[in-house]
Amino acid sequence: MAKVKSKGTILKQSIASVLTAVAQLTDISYSGGEVETFDATTLDGSVGKAYSQTGYAEGGEFQISGFFDPALAGHQAITDLILTPANCDWQIVFADSAPTDWDFTTAGVSFEFTVAMADGLKFSSTLKVTGLPAYAT
Repeated sequence: MAKVKSKGTILKQSIASVLTAVAQLTDISYSGGEVETFDATTLDGSVGKAYSQTGYAEGGEFQISGFFDPALAGHQAITDLILTPANCDWQIVFADSAPTDWDFTTAGVSFEFTVAMADGLKFSSTLKVTGLPAYAT
């Protein structure tokens, strides 16, 4: 079993139909997908609560952060999604030997930045996945 390093992981976004790396990222996290369930407990059932799947799954969210440069086209493309909401195609490329990539589409985005003493200009963004990422299986 390989231990995959984080260094070299790339997040790309579709800008003018071309997947382009988002520069200066320091962190990428994924809240994870989740199978939607409902309470299927019945009055004549056992003591333990029963759950069943609805047939749907939640795609989750990607959270990214890094050093913000308001002049970078990739950073502007993220804020453009707030000014003009639209679905956006993304791809995360892991730094494994393959390399493995996951494609996903977002329907929503948030954007925040921080100006702090003794630190660089930083930003964070949340990318709301619509559907499910193309998990490598």
